[in-house]
Amino acid sequence: MKTESEVEGFVRNLVCNELDRRVDEASERLPHLCINNYRHTLDQRKQIEGEENDNYNRITDKVGLPVIQTIGLCLLESEDPTEWGGTICEEPIDAKKCPYFTPAKGKDVILPELEAELQNLDWVRENLPEVFALLWVLGDFKLSVPWWKRFLFMFLRIKIEPVLPKIDAQKLLPPPEQVEP
Repeated sequence: MKTESEVEGFVRNLVCNELDRRVDEASERLPHLCINNYRHTLDQRKQIEGEENDNYNRITDKVGLPVIQTIGLCLLESEDPTEWGGTICEEPIDAKKCPYFTPAKGKDVILPELEAELQNLDWVRENLPEVFALLWVLGDFKLSVPWWKRFLFMFLRIKIEPVLPKIDAQKLLPPPEQVEP
């Protein structure tokens, strides 16, 4: 049988793991984690006012699973999707090569957001079920990030992956004198 202090320590450990997961996620270069990325819905209307819609989106999955009917647009230097500059940022490789990638969440957002969510028991029940079950066992326990983890978090730097170098396709091709006519 575990003591109350051991259970409390395990809850604190689970909360620390959630903070570490969020820091790791913030360190990734993915399109949806960039401040400039905007998820725009695709046109799903087969007909408009009785006429066939030429822009109808026909993206489906061969297995029959639902497909998210949105596309990632880069809104760098434009704040309105109607003024879109024409750059699609949908795949992870797009974000990994982008020199303008700016993380949507920084250190100043991650910890306060987690602290606020830990105070909402419905959120804890939905997202951290182990913690919620242990809170029920403990009864009256104030859920928060431990002081020592907050202290270490102050010195933490979120390191974004570096930009992938551009690939020069000409270097991959054989020299012109080796190509047979």
